[in-house]
Order: sequence, then C-alpha cells, then structure tokens
Amino acid sequence: MDARIDLDLNDAALLVRVVRTRSFSAAARERGVPVSTVSRRIARLESALGVRLLERTTRRLDLTEAGRAYFGHAERAIDDLTRGTHHVRELQSEPRGRVRIVAPVALGAAVASAVCAYLAKHPRVSVDLEIDSRRVDLLAGGFDIAIVPGHVDDTTDFVARELWRATRKLLYASPSYLEARGVPQRIEDLARHDCIAVHATDGMATWTLGQGRRRRRVAFEPRFYVSESSAAYRATLAGVGIALLPEVFCAEDVAAKRLVRVLKGYEAEAGGVSLLYRAHRALTAAVRTCIDHLLGELPATDPARAGRGRRA
Repeated sequence: MDARIDLDLNDAALLVRVVRTRSFSAAARERGVPVSTVSRRIARLESALGVRLLERTTRRLDLTEAGRAYFGHAERAIDDLTRGTHHVRELQSEPRGRVRIVAPVALGAAVASAVCAYLAKHPRVSVDLEIDSRRVDLLAGGFDIAIVPGHVDDTTDFVARELWRATRKLLYASPSYLEARGVPQRIEDLARHDCIAVHATDGMATWTLGQGRRRRRVAFEPRFYVSESSAAYRATLAGVGIALLPEVFCAEDVAAKRLVRVLKGYEAEAGGVSLLYRAHRALTAAVRTCIDHLLGELPATDPARAGRGRRA
C-alpha cells in the first residue's frame, strides 16, 4: 500500500533528541532555537502522522504507545543517517575506500607503476586496475578513472585531462630486415615488403600516410598482426618487418641504430593519451587524490618506455 506522508526528517530527528534528553528545553538549547519552535515542530510531526506521540506535563515527558512504536523506528533511522553522514565526510576528507581504474594494454605497466606509488602513500585506499585493449565505457563499466588513447573533449558525462599530447607515427624497420629485404624508396614499394599491423579487418590493414598536405591510404595484407603497439614495436626490433609506430617509442632506438626510419617523407598522427573521470559527481578523497597523483606522475613517465615495456 502506498501510504505517503509529508514528513520532515528534521522533525523526526528533533523528536529523538527530545526523548533522549527528556526535555524540550534541552533539545532547544542543542539546536539553538526557542522552546516554542521545538514544540511547534513536534506538533507538526504529530499532525503529519495523525497521532499523539508525547504526553507532556509540568514534571514529566512520556511517549504514548504510538510514540514508543514510532520512536524506535525514528531512532534507528536517524542513527543510520548520522553514521552514513560521518562515513561520507570521512571519504571526502581522508583518502580511503576503493578506486576503479581502466587503462589500455600499451600503458598498463606505466599506470600500474604510478598506482603502486599512490598506494604506498595512502594505506587506507585499495585500487582495482583493469588492463583492457578495448575502448571501455567509463560510465557503463562502473569505473572511477579511465586512461584512454587519443584526445578527448569534455562532455556532459565526463571530464577529460590530457596526459600526453599527440605525436607523429613514422615507418620503422630494423637494420637486419632492411639488409635482407632492401630499403623501400617509394610508398608503392611497401607492397613487396613484410608489414606489421596493429589493427586489421578480414586479413587486411590500412595506413593513412601524409606527405605534406597530401594523404595516401595504403592497404596491405600484414605479415604479422598484433592488437597493440608495444608488440608491434618488439616485432620490428626483432626484424619481422616494417611498422608504423609513434615516434616517441622509437627515438632512442634510432639514435642507437637499432631501428631505421624508412620512407622519410611520410608520417601519420598518433592521438596522445587522456585521463577521464565522471563529471557532476562528488569525488571521494580517494578518487580525487588518485586523479591528482596520476596527472602528476604519468606525464613525467617516458611514454616510449611505457608503451614498449622491458626488452628481452
């Protein structure tokens, strides 16, 4: 049965204080209001319930039978709300509780390292870190924080903060591969080379390569297909073929002559990395401080090392 009663919880809380102190005057002093205000609000509560809750004389203050029944429920409810309020305030003031984070495979090692440093500073916080190569829905997945590839603009659902800016993707191969297969001189030469693809559909992959303002779309059947860039990087080092990789992954290897850039006139754009968290939601101290930590820690991480992992 839908029995809707127009109640003010503050009136119920006031009743609890009146009964516990056994005095309208004491309850009025606690609340900093006149005794007449306490009397009026208790009368309003009784009117809303349609029963008399208190029997009041000059010497005594007693609950009626209905008052005793109602007081038991009101007392438990107010105590639960009070405990809940204290708990929420603790969550807002001191980092504690659980934080759920999702990050892509290529940055899993870097994010895990940053999270470990955060946990060392906040012993009352626990973190669930999910490493997933898919684009995860921050809201539907129930995550507090998401690290995602690419530039993302703020929306009504989440706030986006840039961790790493977009960088160029260039074509690379190992010296051993080029010595065995030759150096491509034109974009058409890629058709006779072994290429490594990070994404492929039905056995085919494409690269969109720019030369100045011109763009060329190159379709090819990859010799080796992988699901993320760090594996493509390692395969390129191993001499499997030519790969399109973020420049920051490979700068150190080019300087050390472990990799060689090929077709120097062509490049593509990598989209950078963003951190997302929910908009219009009160963040707990744990989530708030974890966001601040990741924003401070991850941009200082070499994204090349973060994506590549340790060499064999």
